[in-house]
Amino acid sequence: MTAKRQKAPPNDLTENVNMLKVKEEVQSSHKIGRIAAHVPDIVVYSSLDRETPYAERFNGVLLFADISGFTALTEKFSLSSKKDYGADELTHTLNSYIGDVVSQILADGGDILNYAGDAILALWAVERSQLSEVITLAIRCGLNIQDKCGIRETEVGCQLRVKIGISAGKLSKVIVGDKTSQYYVVIGRAVDEVRLAESLAVAGTVILSPNAWELCNRQNLAIDHIENERPVKVRYIKQVPQFSVENYLQELGKNVEHEILQRSCLRKASTLKPNDERENFMRKYVIKTVLPKIDDNQPLEYLSEMRPATIVFVNLQFEDAICDMELISQCVAIHKAAISIGQQMLLHHGRINKVFMFDKGCTFLCLFGLPGDKRVDECAHALQAAYSIHQACLQEIKSLKTISVGVTTGPVFCGVMGHPLRHEYTVIGRKVNLAARLMMYYPGLVSCDNETCVFSRLPSFYFTELPRKALKGVCRPGPIYQFMGSRHQTLVGKAPMSFQRREGYPLLGRQKELEVYFKGLKDFLEARSSVAKTYNKVIIFEGATGYGKSHLLAEIVHRASKEKVRVMSLELTKPDIKRSNYTLQTVLALLLAIQDCKGYAERERVILSKIHDPELRENVCFLNDILKVKFPLSLSVSLMDSQTKSKEMRRYFLQLCCKLVEKEPCVYVIDQAHFVDQASWSFLLEVCQQASLLMFMALLPQASPNGLFPDMERIICLPHTVYLKLPVLEPPVIAQLACQALSVVHIPNEVKLFLVERSHGVPYYCEELLKSLYLRRMIVIEAIEEEECEDMKILFPQDHSRSSQVWQDKEVQEDDILSGSSQPKCSVVKTRKILALDGSPAEQSFVCLVGKSAKLAEVPIPLTLKGMALAHLDQLQPPEQMLVKCAAIIGHTFTTQMLLDIVPEMTQQKLNLSLVSLFKSGTFECTSRHKNLSLPMSKEAECCSILSCYCAGNEHISSTDVVKPASVAGVWKCQVVCFCTSLVKETAYDLWLKEQKKEIHSKCATYLQQQAYRCHQCARDEFICGHKAAVGGIITDSNDDLTQESYSVPSNQICPMEENGNDEQNFLARMDSMVAERRASIDCTGSCSCAELVECVLIPLVRQWMGVGDVSKAFYCLLESAAACVYLSNYLRALSFLNEAKIILKNLKTGKPAFETADPKVKVKICEFEKACVFRLTGEIQFNTGQILEAEKNFVKALRLLNRRFPRNLVAFSMKYIYEKMKNLHYRHQDLEIPQKREQAFLQEHVCCLSHLWQISCMRRLPKRASLAFTMETNSATCSAEKFKVLFSTVDCFQYSQMVGDEVKCSRYERLLYRRLAQQPYCDKELELIFYFTRSVAIVKLCAGNLEQSVQYTVQAQQVIKVLNRPDLDIYKECVELIQNLERPGTISVAKGWFYAACFDFLLYAGLAVRPFEECLAFVKECESDPTMVADKSLMLNLYSAPALWYARLADWEKVAHFYRKAYGIYVGIPASIHSISGVVKFLECSVLLLKKALSDQNKHTKTIYNKTMKYLSDFSQHYATVCIFLPRVLHLKAFMFLLVGNKMLAENILKQALLLGEKQGNLLDQRWIRQSQDTWSGACTQRPVDWLTATLSMPSWEEAVKLHPKDLLQYCFALTDLSLEVRHDILRTPAASERGHAHPHSPCFNLK
Repeated sequence: MTAKRQKAPPNDLTENVNMLKVKEEVQSSHKIGRIAAHVPDIVVYSSLDRETPYAERFNGVLLFADISGFTALTEKFSLSSKKDYGADELTHTLNSYIGDVVSQILADGGDILNYAGDAILALWAVERSQLSEVITLAIRCGLNIQDKCGIRETEVGCQLRVKIGISAGKLSKVIVGDKTSQYYVVIGRAVDEVRLAESLAVAGTVILSPNAWELCNRQNLAIDHIENERPVKVRYIKQVPQFSVENYLQELGKNVEHEILQRSCLRKASTLKPNDERENFMRKYVIKTVLPKIDDNQPLEYLSEMRPATIVFVNLQFEDAICDMELISQCVAIHKAAISIGQQMLLHHGRINKVFMFDKGCTFLCLFGLPGDKRVDECAHALQAAYSIHQACLQEIKSLKTISVGVTTGPVFCGVMGHPLRHEYTVIGRKVNLAARLMMYYPGLVSCDNETCVFSRLPSFYFTELPRKALKGVCRPGPIYQFMGSRHQTLVGKAPMSFQRREGYPLLGRQKELEVYFKGLKDFLEARSSVAKTYNKVIIFEGATGYGKSHLLAEIVHRASKEKVRVMSLELTKPDIKRSNYTLQTVLALLLAIQDCKGYAERERVILSKIHDPELRENVCFLNDILKVKFPLSLSVSLMDSQTKSKEMRRYFLQLCCKLVEKEPCVYVIDQAHFVDQASWSFLLEVCQQASLLMFMALLPQASPNGLFPDMERIICLPHTVYLKLPVLEPPVIAQLACQALSVVHIPNEVKLFLVERSHGVPYYCEELLKSLYLRRMIVIEAIEEEECEDMKILFPQDHSRSSQVWQDKEVQEDDILSGSSQPKCSVVKTRKILALDGSPAEQSFVCLVGKSAKLAEVPIPLTLKGMALAHLDQLQPPEQMLVKCAAIIGHTFTTQMLLDIVPEMTQQKLNLSLVSLFKSGTFECTSRHKNLSLPMSKEAECCSILSCYCAGNEHISSTDVVKPASVAGVWKCQVVCFCTSLVKETAYDLWLKEQKKEIHSKCATYLQQQAYRCHQCARDEFICGHKAAVGGIITDSNDDLTQESYSVPSNQICPMEENGNDEQNFLARMDSMVAERRASIDCTGSCSCAELVECVLIPLVRQWMGVGDVSKAFYCLLESAAACVYLSNYLRALSFLNEAKIILKNLKTGKPAFETADPKVKVKICEFEKACVFRLTGEIQFNTGQILEAEKNFVKALRLLNRRFPRNLVAFSMKYIYEKMKNLHYRHQDLEIPQKREQAFLQEHVCCLSHLWQISCMRRLPKRASLAFTMETNSATCSAEKFKVLFSTVDCFQYSQMVGDEVKCSRYERLLYRRLAQQPYCDKELELIFYFTRSVAIVKLCAGNLEQSVQYTVQAQQVIKVLNRPDLDIYKECVELIQNLERPGTISVAKGWFYAACFDFLLYAGLAVRPFEECLAFVKECESDPTMVADKSLMLNLYSAPALWYARLADWEKVAHFYRKAYGIYVGIPASIHSISGVVKFLECSVLLLKKALSDQNKHTKTIYNKTMKYLSDFSQHYATVCIFLPRVLHLKAFMFLLVGNKMLAENILKQALLLGEKQGNLLDQRWIRQSQDTWSGACTQRPVDWLTATLSMPSWEEAVKLHPKDLLQYCFALTDLSLEVRHDILRTPAASERGHAHPHSPCFNLK
């Protein structure tokens, strides 16, 4: 039987009927069934008693259906200009299509794991033996979906398509979260494969992953192979699968009680019997936005709406791929992230909507502004939450590599999406896609779009604009910003007002308020001349958002500035309320005029110039903290206790303010005064009472949810305070405002009426409505045609092409209308000016016209205004929200009796309580209320103004028209109520869906007619060898049987054995065998998981033990964590742990508790071993980062604590050296016993410290000190009688011999190690030893100039390290892989730094561009902010020297100076190591080119420059005496120097020597460059620097260079060219220089002296 695909159009009528039946069944089911519809079966049937986090493994089949067209469909509905059109149609269209897809999945026994945006992930959880048949079943399901839903047209012209991927295999269910909210994640290889399979699919196809293809019955499938890919495309199935869905469903959830399962039931979970425990369990997995609707048995369609919201995507990338981590480690990492993010969501009124685990890492979708959570400042909340999450996760999740957060704000579809039996609350829209793109394209940052930045109303210094990138699937995203949080520079007095009054645009409609200003200013000035006269010192303007407070204050500033007064204005922001004394600081800074000072010294000078009073000058140090200055403490201040000092300081501030304002009339203007901090309110109160000044403030009503600050209330209630409530603007003013905003002389009556009705007199509403009309092309602006004179044509010929419809921008697209990315020529948000025509002739006038086919009555509420109204509504309780929504349907005005009858389940008592609350919140008011301009602010007056009734029929209203309460003794008296603003009414109305509105409207009509340690691969249980044994019984280990075994070795075994001639070949063969064996072992048991265990177990243990107060265990874990971080090459984190350990040691030494939670009564002593480990680890980090002097000190300290002192003076040094040599001879003739484990631990630390010490001594050119350290290391290793320590020490002997130039010993030890290592049994220690030796051989060969063998052993070492999984041993692995694959590196890392260093070398010496120079240079600038990069001195020398050399070759000396200074700062202290030599050589070349410049410029200091450059060359020969690899290049540079000073013969001789040495080494690169110089200097080549500049512009890429002959690359290489013949500095030529030029060309250490 063949089951081929057949296209059959769906029977819409039948499907709709079936869907209606399903909906009716859902509505009639128990509440537990409705909750179960929001979670998958793997949650519904989970165990109820397990603690989070936990994981369960199972086998299953995944089907991933990606639906395209959802975003476009959402945008189409959003762009509709119809008021009541969009959400319900969109809901119906989406769920109709998705319902059909899900119905097919449920019918075939599948379960919906989640709805990932516009995609569906389905699961069949089965036994492994059933996978084959279930894969076939899933394939059939996918083919059926494509038959029925493959392509579907919608009524708005968008096509919906689906593409499907299928995978199968082992999966794991991970449950994370706390006791109130939990989340499920399914992870595993199959999850990644299904995503990959879907990505290869196109609309209408089904793709099978490789693993599913391996597991399925291949004989039953007809497939097509995909070129160069392992997944396959399924055409059809040949036989119907035999898997019984009915039996499968019968077995599902057998432990849970169900109703009788009907054959027609698609999902068994929908038939659950009531069970309170399981119901409460499932509620944890449902977003809290949905639960109240379920509890109230409301249709979930009520939640579906187009809504402005803020989207936050959080992506977590871990140190290693998450799929490689152990399952429990994954649980812990994701769990900690979920807890941390959940806490921030709770704090900032957001919700976690979903958690995804795909190839992009672990992603959390968080939402702000959902029903019940909307806030006016939600953008600020979202950004602050995002930043807090970013910081918290970086601190708390140790395995975290990168956390990226994308934040966007705009219209999205919010609602329940899916099938009646299985659905989820989700969001869809352009802004959702943009947030996801920001998260991925700006890694490691908190990035946001322009709308989020603007609407957050946070200071501009919180944001930094990011470079624009092409974002996949997003057109014109607009400016993108990085949110910096509070990490901004300290500013003193910098709080400028964001709005400035513009000339020619006066304030409209605020004449009464301006009269209050004029009178206040007049009285203030008169009072200064007349002591007896009193005046109003404080004038406060209260008004809701958008009432024009900032405009009014800007007008006051503008007018007052023209008077004979000093005006000081400031604007506060929300973060300022949490910054104690911030407003006080700003006020004082403005008063002292130091806001523009660049540093504390300048501030001090200005302050002293302002303060002349001796008493004030004496105690000017009081200003130190508040104004960031450094005045010396006066004697009186230094003798004060803290309490007295604080009191006197406040008195000083007040006295200073009073003195300064006496000198000149001062006016303070404070915008957003509701953000004044509490401490500053106390100061302002005193100032207002005692100082002679005038202060204007603007604030929001009900500024604090907990009431006003006490001192703020006192200021309001002062007798000389005027408190004004701004009224709405009158209709004529609205028309004037529209003309001013549009820069037109006239607007049509239709527009005027529209604005008056919809803005309700609020200026901001008016401006936003105008913007909406423009963006929707409802209005156009046209110029009034006038004859233009010839003079204007001559003066402004470019303006002749101006279009008459200057406002119509053809680039404005529909998708920009809602996003706001398309802005008018002047931003509405920032200037409240929609169009600025300042560039047009002043005589030209414009008019506003209604656009064609414009229907103003159908224009929806602008999303900015809708967001404000939603924020207001979401502050209400659910009963009040329902009351408002029902009232919105009734109309603007309604009777309380009608509310009682219309609102569902409403009683008189509920109504009374709700109305009182709604009156107090400013939602409702009495229809007959009289509005006053000015009201005294007392508690009684406030209460009266809020709960007042003016109804004529109110029996409590007397004939004297005294206002009475609307509620008396719990009885509501006001009969006719209205909305305070129609904006709230319209927004509440839009929250209903069409059918719901219809139902309520029907009720109204009827009423009116009637009334959620240990790595088993490498068996590593501690990172400090012998740590447990050294500390005794502090730490116990139940796995002692796994402790690594020690092997003894007779001390005489280190003597050379007989050679057989094939030692090297035997060693290489043995190494290959061990690598193959290890690789096979990894394939069977998995790779090492030390990194995951460290991050998820060990490091958290530190905090756990600290919390318990156990100092010993905490200290143990601190050291282990530090050692683990060193092991993982995470030096900065290791240093942080070590610093904590040092603090503990310091506290214990001084008798203090080790840390806050430690019991001070318990005496704790840290053993010497652990103290030594602190210094040893610190020294190791410093050594690895180039800080050799500091490292040496720490190693010496560690040895002293380990009772292995390193001598300090010469006498002790000589005695110690003789003693160690005698001990060494003694050990050679004795067989030593294996010491105890504790002693072995000490010996291991000895070896480690001494190994570093002799290397440091070699770098510092202290051979005797190096010899002593090396001998001591050898003795300690021998004393341990442990063969691996002895062999590791022997490898050190090999490398030491090379570093001191003893080639005989070096060769002898090399042969010895070949033999020894070829005979060792296989184990991890042996493999590490082989790697250590192989790497050492590669380094020795490289230093000797044997390039071919060095490359060979480097490759061998890389093969070993690949199977070792030792990050500390392979810090360049990533760099090597990047160079090999030429992939673009990701985040900043040391490996990325070496990659770019290599790219610089390609550019400078190979003549090809692996990466463009601009990209490499950008990385250099980028890495300067990364402490890990900066700490690596050798790397930074490379990165600074390279651009310095690049610009030197281009003769761009200004840029050379910048990088050369940085390189020189590192060069003077750089250790002489193999890592630093490349950077040193580039630095030398740059120095030689600078000498050439000095000669060319005839610099009078040329001789000094020459001597300095010669010293650099001489130092190189001393520091790198045994490193010959760069010697040809250095000889080349020296030859060029002699050429520059006119000694051409000597230059040619040295050049020949360099060429011979290069040929001996096989150094083709330098050979090519040297021959080029020979040709150039002899005249055969005439290349000049300008030619190289031209060549760099066309330098081939790697791909292009591969096609070229090596000789063709010569044209892209820089040539060292001589100066013109007339420029010679013979004074620099010395006979000694000529003599020194004749050294033997084959000498490996050619003397540069």
